[in-house]
Formats: sequence, structure tokens, C-alpha cells
Amino acid sequence: MLKRLLGKASLILGSRADWQGSCLLCQQACDAKPLLCHWCQQALHQSQHRCRLCAVPLPEQEQQSVCGACQRKTPPWQRLQVIGDYQQPYTVLIPQLKYAGQVLLAPLLAQLLADHLDKDDIPEAIIPVPLHWWRQWRRGFNQAQALAQALSDIIGVPCDNQLLRRIRATPQQTQLNAGQRRKNLRGAFQIKPNHYQHVALLDDVVTTGATAGQLSRLLHQSGIAKVQVWAVCRTQARTK
Repeated sequence: MLKRLLGKASLILGSRADWQGSCLLCQQACDAKPLLCHWCQQALHQSQHRCRLCAVPLPEQEQQSVCGACQRKTPPWQRLQVIGDYQQPYTVLIPQLKYAGQVLLAPLLAQLLADHLDKDDIPEAIIPVPLHWWRQWRRGFNQAQALAQALSDIIGVPCDNQLLRRIRATPQQTQLNAGQRRKNLRGAFQIKPNHYQHVALLDDVVTTGATAGQLSRLLHQSGIAKVQVWAVCRTQARTK
């Protein structure tokens, strides 16, 4: 079902000539590019120089690729790649995908993320952050899986939806701090035996890094040597 929806979305995004509609963000006509007008498309791109481990913006003149905080305490993953910070217009687009079922946005956001990825550091597989089956059933789909599948189609890296499973339902992370999030996630995930050496863990937004950290440790414990974390955005709070 999800693949059929994403397929239709990709067809719409790929057809430019006959599109007649309004921009999702500013409601102005956008006949050149589906879903978003030219100006809102430009607003989505954030090309700042960022720390390769936590994606915090670094001064352009600064040559180092790892911020001071990550030098003092290294995250459990080996790289974090995002489009940019979780701010407008992403604070509109991501909730529309996640909570309003706007699956059309998955290929759009996946394409924007693909444009920001380091093409010389590509993994063997994309692993979406899993939802518990009950939450996925209520929502109708897993937004991370939708993004991962769309991104897989764009960059040609397989999407493995079966490697990780959420075996324990946990309270929503939204109102929890970093320590509470880590405690909330203990024993929540399970991993299948695998032979991967380099994977990318994909989520919509990285906030405190608790989920990405828990899953990165689990992936390493299974024998995977390198874990990247890919996300559309990171919050402006430090991901530790």
C-alpha cells in the first residue's frame, strides 16, 4: 500500500508541465514544480557548514569538521547528515507528513535530503526507525519508512524495513528531556541477525539523539561497523 502511494507521489512530482495547483506553504500558484513554488523550494535548502557528528552549524571559515562538544563526547554513530535545522518551513511540512497523512511529501523531502548527502559516503542499506505496530496501525504508515523507501528509489540504496523492530510500546517522546527519552527507550527495540558493515539509520527529525543513539548501539552490537544517521532535520538543541 505504501509503495503504491509513493509511486503515485513520484509520478506527480516528476510531471512538471501540466501541474496546476497551489503551493502547500504560501498557497500561491505553482505551475513549475509540484507541491511547492520556486520561492518556498529555495527556503527549504540549508547549505551551512555543519559538524559531521551532530550537524550543528559551524562557522564557514572554520576548517574543522567536528564541533568541540563532539570532540569531548563522541556520539554512538559515525556521522549525522541532515538538510538543516527544524524550523520553518519544515515545522509545517513534517507534521503534515507525520500526522496528516500527506504521503506526497515523502518523495519531496527525500529528494531534498538526497541533494544534501555526501555521495562519497554511501551505505549498504537504509534502515528506517521503526514504529510500534499499534502506533503504525493508528497512524496508517511509518513516516520514516515512507522517507526511506522514497530515498531508496532516488539514490539506489536498498531500504531494509525488516532489520529493526519496535517490540515495546513507549509513551510519546515529545515532552521528555534527553535523560527521560533514553530511559523510555530501554528494551524497546529488537534487531535481526545481519551481515551489514555500513548502514544509514533514517528518521524524520533528530531531537535529543536518544532514539538514534539507542538504535546505533544496537546496530553496532549486531556487528555493524559504521552507522550513519540521516534525517530531514535536527532540532537546534544539541543532539546528545
